[in-house]
Amino acid sequence: MRFAVIDIECTGGTFGSERIIDVAIFVLENGEVVDQLVSLVNPEKGIDPYVTKLTGITNKMVRTAPKFYELAKRVVKITEDCTFVAHNISFDYRVFQQEFESMGFDYHRATLDTIPYCERIFPDWENYGLKTVSKELGLVNSARHRAEGDARLTLELLKILLEKDRDAYLSKVHVSKEASVRRNPFKLQVKNMQNKVGIYYIYNEEGEAIYVGSSKDLQNSINRHFVADNKIALALQREAATLEVEELGNEAVAEVLVRSTLDKHRPVYNVTKKKHFLNFGIFLDAKKGAEIDHVRIFPVRYKTPDFYFEGPKTIYPWLQKMMMSEGLDPDTFLLDRDREHYNKHTKNLQWKAKNKRVGISTIRSYMLPQEGVLVGPGRKSTEQCAIIVENFRVLGYTYFYLATDSANVAQLKKRMVHLESDAYTVGIMYHFLQKGYLKVLD
Repeated sequence: MRFAVIDIECTGGTFGSERIIDVAIFVLENGEVVDQLVSLVNPEKGIDPYVTKLTGITNKMVRTAPKFYELAKRVVKITEDCTFVAHNISFDYRVFQQEFESMGFDYHRATLDTIPYCERIFPDWENYGLKTVSKELGLVNSARHRAEGDARLTLELLKILLEKDRDAYLSKVHVSKEASVRRNPFKLQVKNMQNKVGIYYIYNEEGEAIYVGSSKDLQNSINRHFVADNKIALALQREAATLEVEELGNEAVAEVLVRSTLDKHRPVYNVTKKKHFLNFGIFLDAKKGAEIDHVRIFPVRYKTPDFYFEGPKTIYPWLQKMMMSEGLDPDTFLLDRDREHYNKHTKNLQWKAKNKRVGISTIRSYMLPQEGVLVGPGRKSTEQCAIIVENFRVLGYTYFYLATDSANVAQLKKRMVHLESDAYTVGIMYHFLQKGYLKVLD
């Protein structure tokens, strides 16, 4: 879906007589700005002194600016096939229609007001003005009460709202299949997605998700569905009608989200026997609320483990480190079969055992910090992905710009997209921490 995020400043005056003096339009598609228009506008009338004081725009500044009719063709073109987005849309959209009506042109677009959208996602705020948005979410407005500054802030707000409104992704179908495209209808759509990290959804004509995948190279993964010629691939190719791509920029977040999506929706062409990313687990033996007597290690099949790992090469060294630090005796903490595998996969280290048991919160502390922020790659080189951890649980993720945003945890929590904080999510974060892909923010 394409969004035209718009803000204007006007001359002031009575209702219906306002004229545009400053306009900014940013076209958002698949999370990226693909087109923009920023310009002062000659209103062909005087600007109210109050407006000049508020915006800094003077009559002299707009005297040589293009008149609206000179920009009109560009405005129509840039907003074509877009949803018209503004913060308090009733004003901006009305004035736009007013300007076009004066030229005898009927201007209509689908519209989206970010104020009620914001109310839906952040129901507890006192008000929803752009100043409050900036304060609550830690967004920077480089030029308040100027069209470009306010439009850029609305653009960043829209990105956050779309990210947090995750349920919308499986109900939207944006890209129509052209009859002229043969085997791969999405070749053009993914041409610029090489080495992009994210999730993709393939839908049938009824708008049902028939395949959901995550990838470190979206272009390659999506194209591979249309070069394969096995029975399942051919069936998917026949049904594939539309594609939705969600660029996330972060492998850890993509893996968590695709797993929860698959568990929830079970698309027909996702092979059910395909393994998840983490396939080994630690199962704790203890009465509810009591300390752990011993642990068992198994491949993950039907039961959910207490802790997930990629495989024996990571699980047994982790166990050794934890037991050594806590003074646990491998001969009593591990069962016979597990001790054999433990000795096979670890160095022969000795330490004095001082504890017989340990609590589950202590074990969790060797997976994630109790509180904090994990940071890793974002969707572009100028931003990072922030993953918020609280009480050893993963709360959610968001993004912040390295140059302008502060890593304020309270603000990041307001902006974050919630993640299902289960054992698998914790295991994924531990895995990427160990790889050095994620780091704990100081």
